[in-house]
Amino acid sequence: MVCPPQPSTYASLPSVTARGNLTVPLSLGAGTGAFKNPTLCFVSNALPAAPVIRVFRGNTLTVKLTNTLINSGPNPKQNCTIQNYPGGPPIQGLPCDEPESSDLALPGPNGAFYPIQANLQHAADGSTNLHTHGFSDVSPEPCHDEVIRSVVYAANWPGRPPLLPCQSAPNELTYSYDIPPDHPAGLYFYHTHRHGQVFPQTMMGAAGAIVIESEQDNVRAALGVSDDVMIIHDMPASFITSSAPALPYRAVLAQLHARERAPTAAAGPTIDPRIDRDNEITCKPTDPDTGGGAPFARLLLNGAVVQETPAFPPPDDQVLVKTMKPGERQIWRIVNASATSYVSPQLVLSINGKTQVLPLVITALDGVPVHDDNGRAYFDIVDTTKHPLLLATANRVEILVHAPPPGAALYLDSLQVAPGCAGNTQPHRRLLRVVSTKAKGGAAQDATASASADGAAKIDIASAQNDADLLPREMETQYTHILDAPPSVRRVFAFTEYPHTFTVKKSKWIIGPPTNPNPAIIDFYLTMIDSSDDQGYPVALKPFDPHVQPPDVVVHLGGKESVTEDWLLQNYTLEVHNFHIHQMHFRDITAGDTIGDRAPLLDTVNIPAATRAPSADGSVDVPMTPGFTRLRLKFTRSMIGEFVFHCHFLNHEDTGMMKKVRVVAY
Repeated sequence: MVCPPQPSTYASLPSVTARGNLTVPLSLGAGTGAFKNPTLCFVSNALPAAPVIRVFRGNTLTVKLTNTLINSGPNPKQNCTIQNYPGGPPIQGLPCDEPESSDLALPGPNGAFYPIQANLQHAADGSTNLHTHGFSDVSPEPCHDEVIRSVVYAANWPGRPPLLPCQSAPNELTYSYDIPPDHPAGLYFYHTHRHGQVFPQTMMGAAGAIVIESEQDNVRAALGVSDDVMIIHDMPASFITSSAPALPYRAVLAQLHARERAPTAAAGPTIDPRIDRDNEITCKPTDPDTGGGAPFARLLLNGAVVQETPAFPPPDDQVLVKTMKPGERQIWRIVNASATSYVSPQLVLSINGKTQVLPLVITALDGVPVHDDNGRAYFDIVDTTKHPLLLATANRVEILVHAPPPGAALYLDSLQVAPGCAGNTQPHRRLLRVVSTKAKGGAAQDATASASADGAAKIDIASAQNDADLLPREMETQYTHILDAPPSVRRVFAFTEYPHTFTVKKSKWIIGPPTNPNPAIIDFYLTMIDSSDDQGYPVALKPFDPHVQPPDVVVHLGGKESVTEDWLLQNYTLEVHNFHIHQMHFRDITAGDTIGDRAPLLDTVNIPAATRAPSADGSVDVPMTPGFTRLRLKFTRSMIGEFVFHCHFLNHEDTGMMKKVRVVAY
């Protein structure tokens, strides 16, 4: 199956929808489009792009996934690491000869620190699966929203591997999602989630949007308010067509980790003294918290390339264009479906050469209408000049937007993001230019009528005061009152990262360590280091291994319908990480237990980088006090089973920063 051509201009995405139960055929295939290297895509019924799946809550969504990718070689020594997808000869110096399974590595003693087990690279085999990101209270069992045992094999997979009951062939799997009647209505998305292949498959474009609808969508439509789904992808900068020579995909991805610093001596104290900071990734004192250097990734908006220019802002003729009718209101549903890139949206109105930053009128975050802990909806009006909105990979925001006055332009920008000195550069970008149109001879054209500063004032007033007719009248019930009672369990997790050359030396190997470990690779870890129910205190820092049967965390419902837990996420690294858990949303209570209704309800959240301090000789900066985020989570009986939580920077997830949780009835 060949992907449709990549668009050269901005266009709204096609949709598939049904008022009742909905069945959607999806195929995962490859193409080239406007890019030098092969891309991936989801295709349904010959639509020009991955469809926006729209389903009314209380119904069943069925997705019939067919994998048309080809395994370029069953022999992992020929197929090499996952970074080589979709095939090609091995590259000198990359770890093509490492053992296939991390079961072959055992942790060994490491002095006063937690022992460390090296991560092992996953062989690319063209297999995949599907995750419906943000769906809550749906089954985590196979054939539903499950990503560990569910495998959709390559189209040319040899033999017949063990299949699930919902698989009619190795490369086909039918997913079924029973969406609860009280499921929050808003924007979600789907992407591949086969461990070890999530990063390249998603970064090559394998993602699409889902909108769960409710009666509120009918109310908006009756008022003439439409929505526009905007999906942001990223792609390695060298993939975009240019005069530069094409790079093999795994060599392109290796650039992501090229900023590795040498291990250094110990610096000041940490919250957990058994976390080895001596050998974590370090930074030069002169490295900026923006990451420094050229951006690793370019952004795409609804499949069209966002142009990079030497200076900001770019000329209007180099910015993607969208049109709206004068006076029109829209809900923009924006999903950051990128693999590694932050997005920080800002609206800028330009009239007669004068610009004004407009507030974001946020109607929903991560698919959930903004509401207080009692379930009452409201619009959150955010001044991004004072409080920038930081969308990590997988975050979504839905905003109410008014068309600019005729003759004016409304810009959707993404502000510069400071991910920490060990992160990747996230520059200021102009994603979209919006102009009003008027009908002339039946055709839509750019309006040329002049506008005054009064137009901006009217937009502000309308956004803040005159949109009460769009406030949801439905009360939210699924995530209310989870701040009322103290949690049953408190847990502490640590995010850490080390050079692969270091972790290989600190691991004990049954058949011998890998030869010539790649110095550009970083191993990432997400570890529970303490728990009030005595599940903490790890034997070692271990990367995620899907073949290990025992879960990393067990949640006991104790015979109840639900329990709440507090999780403290500590970041011991010099770059921002983010956290996502399947099957639920949670409240960000970092500001404290008594923050009332202002705790955001999210499914993906940022954990700030650790502060940095100079090493003993002053040559580098090392992690000092960890950054942290505190969450309140509610586990229910519908979640009984096993699912995962992980960093949603997908290269971090693929290289170890993921764990498995099991919910049990008692």
